[in-house]
Amino acid sequence: MKPSPTARRAWAFFPTLGAATVLLLTLSVAAPVGGQATSPTSYKVGDAVAMPAGYGDKWLDAVVIAVDPKNATFPYRVHPLGYTPYADGQYMAKQLRPKGAVATQPIGGIVDDPYLLAAKGKTAYKPTQLYPGAYECVTRSNGHLVSAALLNFTVLDGSRYRDLAGTTSAYRFDPGTGAVAFEGGALKGQSAKYSQPSNPPVKSQPPQVTFEKSGDACQLKM
Repeated sequence: MKPSPTARRAWAFFPTLGAATVLLLTLSVAAPVGGQATSPTSYKVGDAVAMPAGYGDKWLDAVVIAVDPKNATFPYRVHPLGYTPYADGQYMAKQLRPKGAVATQPIGGIVDDPYLLAAKGKTAYKPTQLYPGAYECVTRSNGHLVSAALLNFTVLDGSRYRDLAGTTSAYRFDPGTGAVAFEGGALKGQSAKYSQPSNPPVKSQPPQVTFEKSGDACQLKM
């Protein structure tokens, strides 16, 4: 039994429909989706990029800090802005995105990150005196940080501090080296280093006094 002309026309249509459907599916799979925009095939040191945040489909603002031509698999070392070097990673070009190609998370909290400062056209802040306020101290015991409240003090101005007992005494600060020398009170004879990444200070990195002999550290209470 031969199919009718109508049946033959119908069967002839289905292969055409099938090919069109396959073409549409192929194009939809090949098209980039959010976070999968086409990336350049190569980057250079200093290029601003977005790198994977390591959770979900989130991205971080970052900069290429090294290119290793001998590492054919992961040639790009990338640093996320506002983070410590521990967050650096090695990536392939296709794992990165050009700056602005995807939405990124807020910048990290390390305000003196040199790569972040460079991206903003700024230089590291150099304090000229200890920041006034109450400093709370900690020490390390059995691998844990514990309170060292007897060391707590309050900076009153550029040359005076008050210890936990309420005694006001002098201190000296060298802006060139960051060295602090306490000349009286409970901290008499103590030498320390002072660090203050930004002015005004930020809670993520408050000003800190670190005693040289013990390593005990005191941070501005914020």
